[in-house]
Amino acid sequence: MSQSPIIPTIAIKANNLGKRYGYQWIINDLNFIFDNSLVSGITGSNGSGKSTLIQLLSGYLTPSEGKVQYIIDDIEIATSQFYRHLSLVAPYTNLIQEFSLREMFEFHFRFKNKIEDFSYEEFLDLIHFKDQEDKFLGLFSSGMKQKVQLGLALLSDAPFVLLDEPTSFLDMEAKSWFEHTVAKYKKERVIIIASNDEFDLALCERFVGM
Repeated sequence: MSQSPIIPTIAIKANNLGKRYGYQWIINDLNFIFDNSLVSGITGSNGSGKSTLIQLLSGYLTPSEGKVQYIIDDIEIATSQFYRHLSLVAPYTNLIQEFSLREMFEFHFRFKNKIEDFSYEEFLDLIHFKDQEDKFLGLFSSGMKQKVQLGLALLSDAPFVLLDEPTSFLDMEAKSWFEHTVAKYKKERVIIIASNDEFDLALCERFVGM
């Protein structure tokens, strides 16, 4: 007699998931469990549906069919509460350009808990931005803004971390920082990276092809 598969205690489940625009199915009948045992990668060429899948998994988009389940300690989280447990970094997420880095830090962690107890000064040290402490975000380069977003996401106490093209604006030094930070904080979290960049995919341990 076969036994039912054991469902991980922290997971995102895609159940017969599909998304259609008009008559075209971008994603069709996807079944997959993204759990906290391995970093998952979503691969595929440009336009294949990687970002669409990230948006479905994050609740940013509504499926045309099927459903997404968030599970924490074997309990399903209501769709309306996904955002409380999620960190998302993507080309369509933005920082508040009029804020200084300090203001952005304080604003962000007003709504999210920190994964560790650290001060603003310690945060600057963690993301290697000690000389940028009161600079306005609108004056940052694209790579600097991306690093700030990644730092806030990975250092938030969120069990689900979804990253769409996370290193697209980063130089090699910042990419090395990202690799180290993911390795340090991936334990007991569902981390999903959507990308066709070889550096990003080298951080992943299993893959969903689009």
